[in-house]
Amino acid sequence: MKRFLFRTARKLLAPSWLTSGDGELVGYSLDLLKDAFLERLRLGHLARFPENGPNGETAPSDALAAMGQDRRVIRGINEADADYAVRLKAYLDDRRKAGSPFMLMKQLAGYMGAGTSFRTVDMRGNWYSRSSAGVETSSLNAGNWTWDDSDATRWSRFWVIIYPGAVWTATTDDYGDVGLEWAELNHVWGLSATPDQIAAVRHIINDWKPAGTRCVEIVVALDANSFDPTAPEPDGTWGRWSTIVDGVAVPNRLTTARYLGGA
Repeated sequence: MKRFLFRTARKLLAPSWLTSGDGELVGYSLDLLKDAFLERLRLGHLARFPENGPNGETAPSDALAAMGQDRRVIRGINEADADYAVRLKAYLDDRRKAGSPFMLMKQLAGYMGAGTSFRTVDMRGNWYSRSSAGVETSSLNAGNWTWDDSDATRWSRFWVIIYPGAVWTATTDDYGDVGLEWAELNHVWGLSATPDQIAAVRHIINDWKPAGTRCVEIVVALDANSFDPTAPEPDGTWGRWSTIVDGVAVPNRLTTARYLGGA
């Protein structure tokens, strides 16, 4: 659908002395101002809702950002305006399911983008999974997750496992390389993510997790076959990064994953 423009309509409706010569120049300059006011009115109308244009238009990007802040929906890493608008429209329906592991993973998927999958697991071995296609499955009371030797009655603890696909990849960082030192801005050791992205993931987990629970660790699984609910890796020693054996620090945790700390 073509937009109405005063400067186009004048050429079709006005007499010749207003569509040529000085009349055209004066009329065109006035029409530009009228078209600018009309465009401001159109954008103001679009800004009322994420997606309400006659051709599926979305609100302007700055309006989407304001709506996202108001509705507590963080925009995805590479999320297009149209996709973000769809998520913003669903915010009330999604909030009704806040506290569900599946809704938490849905929000993480919206932020991380296509190709990502997720799992959560708690002290009792309740596993919840979401595939990259959005398929949700669960395995309850498996009793097969032993992160450390903490009292098993500490029911409130849970873990989030992210399979990032191509969104985040492993990096090989050596301390002392050019530009690579501790507290380096916009850098995460061993992972291509940024500090802002990690902070956003933590915020989403805190905002959507079940009430009264605590995310002990966010695990980024770079091996798609790791952390299978039927054969989980933790052996009860993962509370610490390493164990001293004969004076040598031996890693306790799976080396194909990255560990971001709790949320």
